[in-house]
Amino acid sequence: MPDVQLADVKIAWQQMGEGPDLVFVHGLAASRAFWFLQYAMPLSAHFRVTLFDLRGHGYSSMPTSGYEAVKAADDIAGLLDHLGIASCLLVGHSYGGGVALEFAGRHPQRVEKLVVLDTKINALQPTQRLSDSPQLSPFEIEVARSSGHDWDQETQVGLLFLEVLARWKVSGGGSDIKDVFTPFGEGRGAQRTAKQFVELMDTTSALQEVVLPGIDGPAIERLPMPCLWIYGDWSRSMPSYRALLPLRPTAEFRLVPQGGHFFPISNAALVLSWLKPFLGLVEAEA
Repeated sequence: MPDVQLADVKIAWQQMGEGPDLVFVHGLAASRAFWFLQYAMPLSAHFRVTLFDLRGHGYSSMPTSGYEAVKAADDIAGLLDHLGIASCLLVGHSYGGGVALEFAGRHPQRVEKLVVLDTKINALQPTQRLSDSPQLSPFEIEVARSSGHDWDQETQVGLLFLEVLARWKVSGGGSDIKDVFTPFGEGRGAQRTAKQFVELMDTTSALQEVVLPGIDGPAIERLPMPCLWIYGDWSRSMPSYRALLPLRPTAEFRLVPQGGHFFPISNAALVLSWLKPFLGLVEAEA
């Protein structure tokens, strides 16, 4: 796969299709493969789709610092400059949604439309607690029960969840209970991805930097491009969703019924039914 060397990081990327530029940004402990099958493949019939690995993920390099959303947004700018992309449609999930949002705030002229999927926006939701979700899956209950952490006292539950799963995967432990989509689950590359995330946690400042506040409410309110915000109604990022509603009263908001944080995979057909008309492909479905 091709890559580009930026100031302090090598970013791995790939493209497919022809047409308007559509760029996807994955979340923590994932890679560009998150988008490949259910999004990049079908949408490449209509767009030139760009996928890339965030710093410290996939086949990109792992510098010791630079994981705050502001710096990661600079990585997007450098990649788009390298690829000759003046402006694009931009989609991000989780931490990747925060990076996409930061890029849109810093370079509004380069984002034609913005899609944010279940992102905890640090300036609007500084903490993330177990109680932020009205529902725990059987797998989450088992993780909370057997991991040895006092989850009720944790202020960044999403990050701790990924850490526990990664360390379980590397050690060969864990639970036999699974969600519809479980990070570091089965399949090719799962062990490699878990080891890489453990290395990211143990050798870099990523876990301290990804929770730093970035773009704030007034800046989000001023974003000039059309925005689509999709959240899962069982997600612990719902405080961000509720804070966004008064900031963007004319924007398009969608809720995935009984959707957890990884609904872009578990509910891909529903997400695509909202994404396609927003991107201009088909008429909105009833």
